[in-house]
Amino acid sequence: MPPTIGVSNTDRAVVVVLMEQSSEPSLVGQRIQHVGEVIVIIVIAYICASLAISLLEPLVGRLTVAVAWDNTTMIVQTVIQFTVMMGVVVCYAWLLDTAALVPIRAPDRRAVGFIVGGTILLLGCQFIINRLLQWMDFAPGANQAVLAGVGDPTYFLVMIPVSLLFVGPAEELLFRGAVQGRLRESWGMWPAIVTATVLFGLAHIPAITGGFGAQLSYALLVGVLGLLLGYLYEYTQNILVPSLIHGAYNATLFGLLYITETGLI
Repeated sequence: MPPTIGVSNTDRAVVVVLMEQSSEPSLVGQRIQHVGEVIVIIVIAYICASLAISLLEPLVGRLTVAVAWDNTTMIVQTVIQFTVMMGVVVCYAWLLDTAALVPIRAPDRRAVGFIVGGTILLLGCQFIINRLLQWMDFAPGANQAVLAGVGDPTYFLVMIPVSLLFVGPAEELLFRGAVQGRLRESWGMWPAIVTATVLFGLAHIPAITGGFGAQLSYALLVGVLGLLLGYLYEYTQNILVPSLIHGAYNATLFGLLYITETGLI
């Protein structure tokens, strides 16, 4: 019989440490890969959207002439942009061959409560932040999508369903689903939430007008929006929850702008 070789607890501990050390470079490499992936997918999503808008510009132009409404072009371009972005995320998830990247299912009663409560919370946070900035004598930032409707209340009205069906779902699929979902695999939940929020803010900076106060107000709002939506996405494991909150939040703002523009309040 072969001699029995004893393995002490100390030997086992050494083996475990060596295994952990050998796996560290792999984890670091995976983290770097995932960061690179999500940056690339964001860039691809926006480039594909821009290309689609450019390619469809003649068709959109004819539609604008037929409808004879100044903001038709911007509305149609918005729909094209966010539809293409959703398509890019779907292709990305398909290439990764993982259904877990963007979990989606019909919201139950509990999820509906999160959607309603999350929307109200975001609106309340915006009110508080804007009041705080006014007290500090800073002007809140304005998005170009909002400025387009000044003097044209119909634009604000049309943007309500567009926000619910296209803007909210597309941005959440990209930043919460693809970006946060992919980063979570190697970085963990909170680093993924924070990074997705930062990238979301950076992607929207070109659309914000104003000076330092405008940028500050926008940064605060995006921070609150991203952290809340990111956490609810992780908690519910359902991309529909942050998508509908985001869409309802935007839609409510456009509804208030419509009411103000038409003089109803």
